Amino acid sequence: MNKYRRVVLGDIAKISSGGTPSRSNPEYWDGNIPWVKTAQIQNRIINEESVDEWITEEGLHESSAKIISAETILMAMYGQGKTRGQIGILTFDASINQACAAIELKKGVYRDYIYQALLANYSRIRNMSNSGGQANLSATLIKEIPVMLPSFAEQKAIADLLFTWDQAIEKTERLIRAKERQLDAYARNLFDRRNDGKYDGWKVVELKMVLTEHGDKSIGIEEVYSVSVHKGLVNQVEHLGRSFSAANTDNYNRVHFGDIVYTKSPTGDFPLGIVKQSYAVKDVIVSPLYGVFTPKTFNLGIVLDFYFSSPARARNYLFPIVQKGAKNTIAITNKTFLSNTLHLPVDEQAQKEVAEFVSAARKEIDLLKKLADKYKTQKSGLMQKMLTGEWKVKPEIVNQYMEV
Repeated sequence: MNKYRRVVLGDIAKISSGGTPSRSNPEYWDGNIPWVKTAQIQNRIINEESVDEWITEEGLHESSAKIISAETILMAMYGQGKTRGQIGILTFDASINQACAAIELKKGVYRDYIYQALLANYSRIRNMSNSGGQANLSATLIKEIPVMLPSFAEQKAIADLLFTWDQAIEKTERLIRAKERQLDAYARNLFDRRNDGKYDGWKVVELKMVLTEHGDKSIGIEEVYSVSVHKGLVNQVEHLGRSFSAANTDNYNRVHFGDIVYTKSPTGDFPLGIVKQSYAVKDVIVSPLYGVFTPKTFNLGIVLDFYFSSPARARNYLFPIVQKGAKNTIAITNKTFLSNTLHLPVDEQAQKEVAEFVSAARKEIDLLKKLADKYKTQKSGLMQKMLTGEWKVKPEIVNQYMEV
């Protein structure tokens, strides 16, 4: 079995980029040539269904755009957030714009191995674009990306092994998406249709009829918590890395297990604030700006948490009663928060049925997410060992990939 040799991408591939036809000329657009941008490059296979713009033959020839063959690796050179440095594999012939680099490999190099090697070096590749004030990647920088290259047969063996983990991750993430769609459909059936009187034990009620502000304050021993869109109530130090609380927290609101907390501060998809139920076993404290309420029953608290987990539903309830101030601040009292109406289960058995369904579905989704994270961690460990030559594929396995 050959030793790994260190090469740079420019030694084993041709690197090129595309271009953008003039937007001012309608003759260049809405043709039949797919035009791929960085938005389609997301560390996965690039399918034609993801393309949202097409150019004409004239647009192709009158610009720097060029046709790239199917099966080519693409890398995003520009882009904020996670985009820059991400890669994908084309499954169809397409044109690309100037923000995309095409990596066309020479003979003797296995595409899927290079794809995995680039995935493994994602953070390092992004850092290359930050050196010397360089905001983006370039063809010159991409050519200098180092790769440890074993024999062709071993490249294939390693790529196939890592692909097994990719399949497990993708299968688990498909299950997560399916479960989330089922839960969303259940929510729409409960809350978004005109169901007044349709369900036994449900009524339109003011929130003040099912939530009570208890007004309990800190007794000096509780941990300070914040509210996260995805994780609910979280320890500030564990979630944010530090505490943002005031030096004196005597006036902070105490939160009991099962309480409903309303943040009254804009966050991402929730510009009118987040509403969450607390599942912290011990009492915790939150900012005095937050509203804290006890639901009539714990199960009703789950129902309310489920309702307000949707940005659209949260807005539907809050928009009529919230006043937006200067600099996007929110002006609403706890009393006003309780003044609007919702169609809710008031019968305890009806509350129990919804709460049990939601809790079971959320638990299943959470377990699947942990499983996907486990697979990703396992794959990351394998990549670190196998793509550097620290671990070798057994000779008898490599021999199965030897060309006859």
